[in-house]
Amino acid sequence: MSSVFYLAFNNGGISERTCKVPAGKGLLIPVMEVEKSDKEAPNSSVQQLDLSAKKDQDSVNSLYLKIGDKEYNYNDLIKYRTHTDAFDVVFPDNAIYGVIKGGVSKAVADGFYIITEPLAKGTYTIHFKSSLLDPSNPDTNFAQDIKYTIIVE
Repeated sequence: MSSVFYLAFNNGGISERTCKVPAGKGLLIPVMEVEKSDKEAPNSSVQQLDLSAKKDQDSVNSLYLKIGDKEYNYNDLIKYRTHTDAFDVVFPDNAIYGVIKGGVSKAVADGFYIITEPLAKGTYTIHFKSSLLDPSNPDTNFAQDIKYTIIVE
């Protein structure tokens, strides 16, 4: 069993969620992230996926995280950017990201991720938001604003 609990992003917009988390788990918070796969971009090489993910996250213009009463801004969070090596992912048919025909795909990810210390029992508020603006491709502009109420049991 994993020692972290993943808080999901929302594909853009405003979301409020409540979830229960077992005591002793840290939270993995994707303040901003992107995944690029060859199912979404057929015939793309891993190098092309790497470049596309990097370009996407190079366009991030705001990052914000609040855990309880502690706030983190862009300058605090920028140092937590992580770019993955290629990995395999299996998509089902008619999957997210416009994938029609499922199967094994090569993918890469890039983004700003925070992992908290394990949490003790109690109720916590986690709020994160981020945006990116790519003047060369306005279709890729993106913003998310997500608030979680975490009940640790």
